[in-house]
Amino acid sequence: MKSFLLSFLFVASCFISISSTAFGQTIAQNTYVSTVDQDLAIKSIVLVPTTDNVGGIYSRPVEEELRKVLNEDKQWSLANYPSDIKVNSALLDERPQDVQKILEASKSEAALTSKIIRGPRGISITLTLFVGREGLPLLQESLNDYKGFETAEIRNEARKLFENLKYRMPFRSTILSRRGQQVTLNLGSAYGLKPESRVSVVQIIKVNRHPKLKFMVSTEKEVLGRVKLFKVEPYLSFGYVEMEKEPGVIAVGSKVMPDEFVKYSVPVTTPSGKVLQDISTRPDKEVAFGEDPQEWLPTMPPQFGKIELMAGFSSYTQNVNLQTAGSISGSSSLAPNILVRGEIWLNPQWYVGVLLRQSVFSMDNDLAGSSPGSLNMSMGQYGVNFGYNFLLTNDFFGPKLQIAGGYTNTNFSVDDSTPTAYTTMKYGGFALSVAGQFPLSEELPVDIGGKLDFYLNPSLSENKTSGASSDNKINSFSFFVDYKLKTRFKIRGELLLENYTSDFSGTGQRTDPATSTSHKMTTLMGGVQYLF
Repeated sequence: MKSFLLSFLFVASCFISISSTAFGQTIAQNTYVSTVDQDLAIKSIVLVPTTDNVGGIYSRPVEEELRKVLNEDKQWSLANYPSDIKVNSALLDERPQDVQKILEASKSEAALTSKIIRGPRGISITLTLFVGREGLPLLQESLNDYKGFETAEIRNEARKLFENLKYRMPFRSTILSRRGQQVTLNLGSAYGLKPESRVSVVQIIKVNRHPKLKFMVSTEKEVLGRVKLFKVEPYLSFGYVEMEKEPGVIAVGSKVMPDEFVKYSVPVTTPSGKVLQDISTRPDKEVAFGEDPQEWLPTMPPQFGKIELMAGFSSYTQNVNLQTAGSISGSSSLAPNILVRGEIWLNPQWYVGVLLRQSVFSMDNDLAGSSPGSLNMSMGQYGVNFGYNFLLTNDFFGPKLQIAGGYTNTNFSVDDSTPTAYTTMKYGGFALSVAGQFPLSEELPVDIGGKLDFYLNPSLSENKTSGASSDNKINSFSFFVDYKLKTRFKIRGELLLENYTSDFSGTGQRTDPATSTSHKMTTLMGGVQYLF
C-alpha cells in the first residue's frame, strides 16, 4: 500500500509539472509584440552635438542643459556620442543612414538633435527625436522667433522643448517587471500618478507619418489590459493586473498609458428626451452658423514653386561711337515690357528658375543721311538658373539669402538702315546671382529685397560686325517689394537697372566701323505672384 501511494504521488507531481510547463508555453505563445512596438522601445539615448549660427554662443550651454536633463531622466539612460562619427547634424532629417550609424555606434535606440538659429526676428530652437532602426525622425519641437537673448533663458526654453517632446511620445512608461499579477512601472507621483490610479497597457501597432517630413502624425494602438496601482513612489509605481486580453500578454517592456479620456459637454436634449447630436437642429442654429454657412478648411502653404507675371515700362538708350560719323544715339522713354518668371522648389534649399521677357518699341535714326528715319526695335531675354536658399530662420517664407548660377541670353534686334546706324546684338553668358529677401515687420505682410547679377566673360554676336573683336560687360541689379494678399498670392513691384557695353577693335562688316556701343535700360514693373 505504501509503495502504491508513493507511485501515485510521483505520477501526480510529474503531471502537475508537465501541465505547468504547458501552461507557461501557452502564455509565451499568446504573448505578441509588433515590430513597430519594439522599434519604439527606448532604453538609452544619444545626444548629437548642438549646432548654431553664432559660433557656439548658444549651442554649448544648450547642449549642457540637454545633457543635464537626460542625465536626470529616470526612464532613459544617456549614451556617449561616438567621437569617430562625422556627420552634418543639420541634414539628419534627409539622411537616415547617418542616424543609423550614430545609433549603431552608440548602441542606443534613440538620438536627440538640437539646432539654434539667430535671425533678425529672434532666436529659433529646434529639437528632433530620431527613433527606430530606419533612422527616421519621430517627433520635433520648435520655438520660433524668441525675443530673449540671455543664455539662462535659452537654456530654460530648451528644457521646456524637451519636456514637450517627451510628453508627445505615444506612451508614458513601460512595465519593468511582472510576478504573477503584480507589476512594476517606471512612472510615479512625479508624473501625477496616485495610489488607486488605473493605467492602460497598450501595444503600438502602427505609426502614421507625414508623407514628406516623415514625422509621426498619429499612432494606432491596441489595448492589452489595465493595471491598478497600490503603491506610488516619485519615479516608480507598483500595481496589479486587473484585466488583460490573454494570460501573460502584459509583459516586461509593454507600453503604459494613463487613462486619458475625451470629455464632452452636457448634451442638449429636447423636451421628449432626444439628444441633439447635430448643432444644425438646435434652436440657436442661426446664431451659431450665421448666413450661408460653409465648412472651414485650413489653407495648405505653397510647397512646389511660384510663377510671376509682370508688366511695365522701360527707359531705353543706345549710344554708338563710329570712327567716321562720330557719336550717334537713339532712345525710347516708354518702352513696354512683359516678364514671366518662375521657380520650382526641389526642396527647401534647392530650386530651378526660368525667365522670359519681351519689349517692343521704336526710336529715331540719328545717323546723318541714313534711312529710314525711325527704326523699330525689340528686346528679348530668356534664362535658366539653378540656385540655393540660405534660410536665416526655420520659416521658408522668412528672411533668406539666395545664390544662383545659370545662362542668360539678351537680344537687341533693330531694323536695317542704309548706311548702317545700329546693328542687331545678342549678348549671352553665364550669370552668377546674389539675392536677398527680408520681411519689413511682423505686423505688415511686406517683404523687401534685391538682386545683383555678375556675368562671367559675356559673349556678343551681331548681324553686321562692328569690329574684329569685342570686349563686353554687363551690369544688372534690381530692387523689389512684395505685398502678401493671400497665402498663395502676392503683389510685386520691381525696379530693374541694366547696362550692356562693348568696346571694339579692328574693322568689321560695317562701312563705318564702331569703336564702342552701349545699351542702358531702366525698367519699372508691377505684377502678381502665384505660389503653388
